[in-house]
Amino acid sequence: MNYRIYAEYWYLDALVENNWDCYVLNDYEAIMPLPFVKKFGFKFIVQPIYCQQLGVFHQDNFSKETFQLFENKLHRNLVRAYSFNEENTEMFEPKGKKRVNQIIELDQFHFENYSKMVQRNVNYFTKQQLVIKKNDKIEPLLNFKIQHRNHFVNIPYYKKLLTVLNHYKFLDIQFVEDEEVFGFVCFMKSKNRVFYLDSATSQTGKDKKVPTGIINEMLKELKSKKIIFDFEGSSIPSISKFYNGFGATIRNYTFYSNLNI
Repeated sequence: MNYRIYAEYWYLDALVENNWDCYVLNDYEAIMPLPFVKKFGFKFIVQPIYCQQLGVFHQDNFSKETFQLFENKLHRNLVRAYSFNEENTEMFEPKGKKRVNQIIELDQFHFENYSKMVQRNVNYFTKQQLVIKKNDKIEPLLNFKIQHRNHFVNIPYYKKLLTVLNHYKFLDIQFVEDEEVFGFVCFMKSKNRVFYLDSATSQTGKDKKVPTGIINEMLKELKSKKIIFDFEGSSIPSISKFYNGFGATIRNYTFYSNLNI
């Protein structure tokens, strides 16, 4: 069965509380979670933040005809934003626009796949002999995030997600400090994927190549395992280039909306 942590009931509850429905085939042979918001008496299907891919999650030998029953039922709703997962996109080609995710299949990971710039930054980070530490304390991370964020972050919403992930032991926070914190990276671990969830870095941390160093160590730790490292992609060219520098490959998922927004 194709799987994403995004479709776990507790994960959806953390993001949208009980504001989600689910289409189910027979005895859970397939499911399709549908997060929604209500506005002016109408229900709109909306993909929440920190939830890149949903769609149909199914067992093996799932037919295109059955998939289309799910897809057609979705189309009867007011859909502001909904994303089908990579497997749905590859196997069934749902209606919508293809978007880019960036992943590394870790059983095929090689340091030589890094760009020259990433290799230089990894070597620079290593020569400084900085120590990567782990921490399950969320509050210090949030305070650092507030001080060094470069875009808007809904801190209470973000804190709720991190707290739930920490409760279920799916959160891995790694950071670098030397008298002061230079930066951290949050990884989200699930059955067969490790997600690059978030990071924050001071200017000193950027100069010391802290995010690159932490990601490199995680990739080395998981090397050769049948696990996917998932960057979750980005439409921002500089961020996408950063991910590509680690040798990430492209996987498409499908974004669908039937509203002009």
